[in-house]
Parts: sequence; C-alpha cells; structure tokens
Amino acid sequence: MVKTLRFYFILNILLGLITPQLIYGQNINIQIGYRDSIKSEILQENRKILIHLPDNYKDSNKSYPVLYRLDGGIELMLETISTINRLSVSDEIAPEMIVVAIENINRPRDMWPVNTKYYPETEIPGAKYFLDFIEKELIPYIEANYQTTQERIICGQSLSGIFTTYTFLTKPELFDSYIICSGAFPDCENYFKELSKKTFQQIDQFNGQKLFITNGLKDPLDPDGKLQLQILDFSNSIHESLKDKIVHKYLTYENEGHVPYHSLYDGLKFIFESNRKNQ
Repeated sequence: MVKTLRFYFILNILLGLITPQLIYGQNINIQIGYRDSIKSEILQENRKILIHLPDNYKDSNKSYPVLYRLDGGIELMLETISTINRLSVSDEIAPEMIVVAIENINRPRDMWPVNTKYYPETEIPGAKYFLDFIEKELIPYIEANYQTTQERIICGQSLSGIFTTYTFLTKPELFDSYIICSGAFPDCENYFKELSKKTFQQIDQFNGQKLFITNGLKDPLDPDGKLQLQILDFSNSIHESLKDKIVHKYLTYENEGHVPYHSLYDGLKFIFESNRKNQ
C-alpha cells in the first residue's frame, strides 16, 4: 500500500536564515512524496521506493520524464526535488519530472558487478540481478501506474556510480540519460576495460543517449588522482568509440571532493539543453 510521507522539521534548524523570534518552537509539515514497495521475484525481497510527483500532478493530464535515483533516502530526495525545482521553475531549462528513489538493502551486493578487494570472493556480486529488477519489475511498475513519458534518466554516485556505468555498458538502451557522480573503477579497472571493449563493438545499441560524468579533484577517497585518471581514460575511450552515437560530457570540479554537490544540477542541465539542441 502506498503511504504518504510527511516529514516534520523543527524550525530552529533554520536559525540564521529566518528571524529566530518568528520561528522558535514551531514546526513545518512538508510532504515530499510517497513510500511504495515492490515484492521482487528476481531479488526475492521487498524493495522500498520513494516517489515524488510534480505539483498539480493529480489535476494534470500531462506525462512526465522519470528520474531514477540510486541510494534513495529522504535527504537525497529533498536535494533532488530542490534541484529539479530550480531547473524547472527558476531556470526554465528542464521540465517537471517524477522522481523514483530506490532505497538500499544491501548496497555493496547490489552495486558491484564483480568481486574486488572491497567485495569478498565468497559472495556473489548482485549488480546483474539488481539491474534485472530495475528493468523487468521497477520500470514496468512505474510506467503502468504513473503518467510517464518514455524518457528515463538514472543517477548514481560513488559506488552506485559504478553500477550506473555498468548499466550504461550492459543495457545502454534502458535509459535515455546517465548521470555518474564520482564514478571510478577501484580494483576493477580491467573488468570495465574488457566490458567497454565488448560494448563498443556493438555501437548499434547507442542512439543519442546522454552521458554525464563528474569527479572532484579534492576527493579524499582519491588522494593520488588514480581514480580520476581512470574516468578520464574511460571518457576518452567513449569519445573515440561513440562520438557520433551519443552526447557525452565529463566535468571535473577543481575545488570539490567526493560526489561534487553540483553534479545533479549540471547533469540535468546538460541533458535538457542537449534535448533542446536536437529538437
């Protein structure tokens, strides 16, 4: 059963933003979306999702693009809604959209496509099965129950950025656009090189997809810059192999760390400005 999510915030966390005398001791009731769940036969578990619908969705006959966010949670949903509102209302660059945030159960299992020193040899990596869940259960459920266009966007960060890269290379036609924040190939670079080589031999799978990748040069998880060089090499290989098949941008933030804050904003802006150019 779908349940409305209502989150209550003590207004004194906003001290400094609004006059304290006006807010002390008061509460705000903010509805950001709905919690739903899918009983997955593929994963053999119940998967919870958060769904945000555009304003006036119930009174509208419009259909909306869908943004699928990995590592779903309340804070991430709030950040995502704020970004979309800025792009759609203030900047008038992007349309309103439906957001589907997938909550984690066992993040390493679902995100790793291969065993690494960060994921034990004794366990089976679950990225293939998690992707099957998204393709065969989640997306059909969303498109059957909500007013969606055929435009799908997926965004992953850090470990889920690795999964988003894996999705791009194994199911490139599943999404129209891919946003990868602080993605890299820790202890799995050879796996992704071989996967890329195999994928790029089948370029008919690519037909105008948008791919946006970010990294921060002050990432504490990449003190020697090795991971940044991995993504730079991957980006260069995409440009050489798919330059006439997809729209691609790699952006490095000089003064930001892990999962640069502006990645989603810049990624969605890139996607919808690219859409306008191709219309």
